[in-house]
Amino acid sequence: MPVESKALAARLTLLRRASRLLILLGAAATLALWHLAARRTAVEADSRFQEAGLHVQRLVEERTLRALDVIAGFRALFEVGDQVSRADFHRHALNMRLAERFPGVVGIQFAPLVPAAQKDGFEAAVRADTTFDPRGYPDYAIHPAGDRDFYLPNLYNEPMAGNEAAFGHDTTAEPSRRRVMERSRDSGEPVASQPLSLLQGGMGFTIRHAVYRRGAPIWTVEQRRDAFIGQVNGVFRAAEMISPLLRDHLQDYRIRIEDRGPVGTTTGAEMAPQLLFDSQPQAPGRAEPAVARGDRQENAVAVAGRQWRITLTRQATWPHLAPLPLVMLLGGAALTLGAVWLLQALARHHRNTAVLAQRLAHQAQHDALTGLPNRLLLDQRLAEALARAGRDDGRLALIFIDLDRFKAINDTLGHAAGDAMLQAVAARLRHALRPGDTVARLGGDEFVVLLPDLPATASTLRMGRGIGERLRLLISQPVEYDGRLLSVGASLGTAHYPEDGRDATTLMAHADGQMYDAKHARAAPREVVPAV
Repeated sequence: MPVESKALAARLTLLRRASRLLILLGAAATLALWHLAARRTAVEADSRFQEAGLHVQRLVEERTLRALDVIAGFRALFEVGDQVSRADFHRHALNMRLAERFPGVVGIQFAPLVPAAQKDGFEAAVRADTTFDPRGYPDYAIHPAGDRDFYLPNLYNEPMAGNEAAFGHDTTAEPSRRRVMERSRDSGEPVASQPLSLLQGGMGFTIRHAVYRRGAPIWTVEQRRDAFIGQVNGVFRAAEMISPLLRDHLQDYRIRIEDRGPVGTTTGAEMAPQLLFDSQPQAPGRAEPAVARGDRQENAVAVAGRQWRITLTRQATWPHLAPLPLVMLLGGAALTLGAVWLLQALARHHRNTAVLAQRLAHQAQHDALTGLPNRLLLDQRLAEALARAGRDDGRLALIFIDLDRFKAINDTLGHAAGDAMLQAVAARLRHALRPGDTVARLGGDEFVVLLPDLPATASTLRMGRGIGERLRLLISQPVEYDGRLLSVGASLGTAHYPEDGRDATTLMAHADGQMYDAKHARAAPREVVPAV
């Protein structure tokens, strides 16, 4: 066997052994990195889960505090004035912009205390109330019907639309609602109800805040009961209140909110958990999935005298199958076994990226219809030309061009004819200028010609105007389109550096003003006629 063959065989043997060793070392390193990444992923997921639970708790607390602020704002009306009319209540609701600023608010109401002896007179007065409707409220009646010692019927109802069923409803007729009223009356604090089937439809809850006679002492329970004249009610749908808060990563978790009864109560029927909100409700009859201890957390929130329990659950986590560990596992294997392929793929990627970058750069700096430079490239070239002129004591000219009668072609013959005219004008301008000149389209029927590096002589101004006149005559030549000879005119404005300005903004403003002066001075546009 030749020496070269022996050396090649030895080299191949060495490469095979090195490949086996590389596979073993690569596999060991990959498995180690996979395990470490899984441990890190598990720790980070647990941290995010804990942070999400606290975040949800803060969001619920903030949203319920805003609900309490709304009720307090309406209740304050009765503390600053002896009489609060329906118009006052309505005006305050409009100023609060309830639907816009407070998601989940179904309605805000005021229910006055009506002794049984005054029931008929109260209903008659409401029926005759023509504040917002000249017919009054002829069908108003306290409901549900029945004889009671006193009534707390909803009198003011904002907004009325969607809350008609609550208008006149006695908030003491049902025992659970009456208990909420009594707690607020005796404590002077806002009190939330247990989850209820709302008169307006759907599930929700209410918060009631007692209103007392202005100026009356309310230091004791007896005094508060004696001064009690009604209550402000807030009606809320928990789903509409909470759902908008659960955005981004919070949508990955199941969030349940249960009412656990009044604060400080540990026994009784009211302590039975009642579901208030579920971000991922289960189908009826379907058993709740088992959740591991580490995939569940609970936080408590006190809301207007009631205990809410917020339960956050997540899907069972398999850290070794999470994206990062899998990337480590598959990436390590691919790196070990496919380095050559990866390098070729990277080379192809770089070539494709370079081609794409060139194409995007051209599109970003050129007009799609005419292929001319756009405003971005014009600004760049103008800045460069001004820098050269300032450095070399040179001259340049800027010509603004606005086509006359172009709108008539667009309106009478359509946009296709207008596009053909713009393309023809662009081609003429491009071929009429020096290689170093720039003709750009600003948009619509406006073009700009940049003439850099002009000689610093006395004839420079005449040269710029002469070129502009030549371009105007060139533009006015007819263009054949669909059997017609179409023609447009042009209004031009010229600015010279440094006579008309030393910066881009001044020069462009001067040329633009000259162009509009020329356009206004020209005669009225002619009719577009077909070719003979």
